[in-house]
Amino acid sequence: MRIKFPHILPLALALAATSSAGFAKELDLWFTPLSTEGPMKAPMTKWLKDNLPKLLPGVTVGDNFGPPVYQDGQQKFIVQGRKGKPDVIESVLEGMIAYQRAGLLAPIDDLFDQWPDKDQFIPSTIKALTLNGKLYGVPYNTNVRVLLYRKDLFEKYGLTPPKTWDEFVQDGATISAKETGVAGIGLTTKNGSVRTFQEFISFFFEANGGENPYKYDEAGKKWVMNTTPEKLAQVLKLYTDFFFAGTPSAANQNTRGNDYQATDTDYYSGKSAMVPMGPWIYQYRSDSDVAKKILEEETGVAPLPLPPGGVQATYLEVKPVSINAFSKDKKEAWDLVKVLTSKEFVAKANRIEGVNPPRKDVAELPEFKNDWWEQAFIAQLPTGVALAPINWGLVINDITEALQKAIYKNATPEEAGKALYNTLEQRAKDNQL
Repeated sequence: MRIKFPHILPLALALAATSSAGFAKELDLWFTPLSTEGPMKAPMTKWLKDNLPKLLPGVTVGDNFGPPVYQDGQQKFIVQGRKGKPDVIESVLEGMIAYQRAGLLAPIDDLFDQWPDKDQFIPSTIKALTLNGKLYGVPYNTNVRVLLYRKDLFEKYGLTPPKTWDEFVQDGATISAKETGVAGIGLTTKNGSVRTFQEFISFFFEANGGENPYKYDEAGKKWVMNTTPEKLAQVLKLYTDFFFAGTPSAANQNTRGNDYQATDTDYYSGKSAMVPMGPWIYQYRSDSDVAKKILEEETGVAPLPLPPGGVQATYLEVKPVSINAFSKDKKEAWDLVKVLTSKEFVAKANRIEGVNPPRKDVAELPEFKNDWWEQAFIAQLPTGVALAPINWGLVINDITEALQKAIYKNATPEEAGKALYNTLEQRAKDNQL
């Protein structure tokens, strides 16, 4: 299928007409924000319709942008990627690492080095997408996890943004007790969800000195543990405190198992007062008058609260656009990657989503420089920690399963932390990373 727009010439036909041979090459693109129903989809699809015919003459792009959930797309791409489709895939960093480990991505160093735009990208975002000295994607956005909180409710109850984990739990419980229909804290805890892992690893980075749970041992040429059972248990205890430390608790026990869609919706609809969150939620300010008021007027942005002895650190997200190593049209695929990471597309997409641009020329545009939301998140970018270049698939499952044991009281945080450490250590010993 090709992108169709009512009352206008379909995009595919317009593109085909530009081909001197009369036949167009069709590329498959998986791009989750364009597949997910939300504020970004319609304007970005229109942007592609308006711009691709002149930017990629002789090329069509299918209108099925892949699965609308990253973990579903990751599973499907790993199974079918060797058939050559999609040609281009957008992903989260941990997904890109998994694809590279599976031999599904084409290195693009030579192509990127020849691109005049290459110096516009923030070096840390390119470094995050470089594995074993090879570049496997170009970033189209970046962000970090921070704490969003309801300024109006904090003022109402005489609270200030929490700076410690203890204050985080206490303030959440206070709001749960005093504000009818509002949970103090909203979390993503669905087993296997990418956001469950991203929230957990943000708290973990704080407890673990800003470092990954694994480090590479150059002498032994292998990955080894870089944490302790106690550090893992410390994070798991934070979650159990969220759900059980107060009466009522800081987080609603009925929301255990929520995926990210529910976490986002609960916050911008007024059902939770604090969330560990990235900047994308700002796109939902157009969802309703309530969302607009909460996000534009009543939300404050602060660093994530810290554990005892912790450091200010958080998950650094970089979303890359990559080329399938088995694509039959790599030249055209690279041309599409350049469009999707161009100044024009990045500025448009990042502005709609409210996320941070990985391009310096976009960050210097007035609409980004003068926007309080953008600047609040940009200020925290230096605290972001990129994931180690391991295959995170099994590790993500291990972490989220340990979290389930803790929040459903099938194990104490200490028991779950020790078991998780043993499992992660065995992954390293078995060369599963």
